[in-house]
Amino acid sequence: MNKKILLLVVWGLILSSCSDWLDVSPKESIVEADLFKEATGFQNSLNGIYEQMASTELYGRELTYGMIDAMGQVYCLQGENYYNIKRYHYYYQAAKFEYDANDDIKNAFNSIWSMAYNTIANCNNIINHIDVLKPEDFRLGEAERQMIKGEALAARAMLHFDLLRIFAPAPASKPSGIYIPYVTDFPYYGGQVALSVEETMKKIETDLLAAKGMVMGYDTLNLANRSALATLNRFVVNDQTGISASGDGSSVERLPFYHYRGYRINGLAVTALLARFYSYWGGDKYALAAENARFVAKFSPYVDETLAFTYEGNKVSTDRKFTKDLIFCLSYPKLQLDYDEYAVTTSNSCLTISKYNTIWQYDFADNGDQRLKLIKDDYGDYMPLKNIRPDGSDELITTTEDMVPMIRLSEMHFILAEYYASIGDFPNAAENIKNVRVGRNCKGDVDLGITDMTTFKSRLLGEVRREFFQEGQTFFYYKKYGEKFTTGMNPDSFVVPKPDSENVN
Repeated sequence: MNKKILLLVVWGLILSSCSDWLDVSPKESIVEADLFKEATGFQNSLNGIYEQMASTELYGRELTYGMIDAMGQVYCLQGENYYNIKRYHYYYQAAKFEYDANDDIKNAFNSIWSMAYNTIANCNNIINHIDVLKPEDFRLGEAERQMIKGEALAARAMLHFDLLRIFAPAPASKPSGIYIPYVTDFPYYGGQVALSVEETMKKIETDLLAAKGMVMGYDTLNLANRSALATLNRFVVNDQTGISASGDGSSVERLPFYHYRGYRINGLAVTALLARFYSYWGGDKYALAAENARFVAKFSPYVDETLAFTYEGNKVSTDRKFTKDLIFCLSYPKLQLDYDEYAVTTSNSCLTISKYNTIWQYDFADNGDQRLKLIKDDYGDYMPLKNIRPDGSDELITTTEDMVPMIRLSEMHFILAEYYASIGDFPNAAENIKNVRVGRNCKGDVDLGITDMTTFKSRLLGEVRREFFQEGQTFFYYKKYGEKFTTGMNPDSFVVPKPDSENVN
């Protein structure tokens, strides 16, 4: 993906340390003024935000296959099997919910906090400056300006949301404390007070709703823009033909910035994030979650199916990211290199799938499940393959090797299932879980036995573990329901203490 999007970012500004962005010097202000003199400066800064989001401190590792999945009990620990996470590695302490055990784990959370707020600062830089330019300064006018601003708003909301999901209790527990600041200023000189969970959720909602209108406005501007969201065009574009639509004669601008919408927080991605957000909020918000999830699941670009499940057996071997139902992903070009450490059986951080027999042999497991092909049986140790490049030179292999999945269609069906369960409609709840199972090539005529909230949660969490391993969502599903992973857990196990050295209030 790094070959597809031109990143001409002034990294002295974009990738400053956390302490740097708290105070902007006159020299940096000159660079900033230079950067935003033209629309391309905003394009490059937005691309820089996505690159920051794909860093190892955030979604390039720790918030996908790394520490957050260790907390989600996805991996085996020392003493559980032959290949595992050793006691010497901070993922072991993360999996034990010992968040203050040593400097390694505290530094890891500190890095998540710092990089997230650094990236938020760069979002704010775009949001607070882009209206200085006139619509005619952008190649595509006001639609482009709104798209860039909307994506920055969505990224700001998403980062605050994940900080809240890590460093604060779930809304369902009705917490009364204050936890994280919601930062909107740039430059930021401190003094922003931390907010309650409810206050933070309302600010996230405001940003996501604004972003949805802005970004979806661009992505549905014409038939060609809608086509850019289609299965054939989200991640791969024919450089010779580009993207066009005969229905209205429209075409997508033939520059990299306007293509590859699957690598950006596109209109469907913002809508899907709203669905995830409302689902986490719970209660009477389940209806709003379902409304947004249903929109994503039924969206059509008119020329090709937008989202579909990948279950063809001959494709899984080359498409380990299941791109047909992937709504939004990040590109991390060094993913293969960085993941080597976690695939080496002699390392202290060897990642192998935990509770394999329980999850993949029982609990309504299905031998036809194509997700089984994403796990390798190594003499009784089960190695996840999602982030390991298959052998071969197939175009799909080279396209997907740098992908970091962020949100996909299956989650929309899970969210619809949650809504139906919340109103006591368990047959429809089961049907939406079945939609995912059938999409992954499981048998469709199986009675899941969902008759109440207890059986619903059991079936849903089983599918979550099969669907989202190495994608950073398992921990948050258990957290929002308050479902314990182990008998030794307590409510504090779901809340990471805020790093002392990174208080920004």
